[in-house]
Amino acid sequence: MIKLLLPLGLALLLSACQQDCDGNVYVLAQGLGAGAAVPGKMLPSQLPPGFPRDQLSSDGSYAGRKAYCNVNAARSDYQDSVRAARLTPGPWSVWRTDAHWPDAVHPYRPADWRLRAPARLVKEMEQHGSGN
Repeated sequence: MIKLLLPLGLALLLSACQQDCDGNVYVLAQGLGAGAAVPGKMLPSQLPPGFPRDQLSSDGSYAGRKAYCNVNAARSDYQDSVRAARLTPGPWSVWRTDAHWPDAVHPYRPADWRLRAPARLVKEMEQHGSGN
């Protein structure tokens, strides 16, 4: 029974987020410019040497860059992350990528969507942080 409910639950979660989605995928990025690539999901064997260990899941894989279906969601997560001191000091930007919602994302945890594959930064939508 639980195996049958899991796909239904994921579908409901995806549809709830899609209500405010414009079809684009947005990410938070620091120190990157247009055309730069942000990583998607990777198995331990796919990780490049020196990949930050603090970004890995308990199984040693990387879930992919956190993805948002609109600018407001990215901005809200940025603000929450600043309050919780989870971000590196400096300027951060919200970027629209060349990925498309929902095909390019996967649910990592409830309300936590991640890129399935690498995506390129297309347009800087907002800048946040002072750089100090």
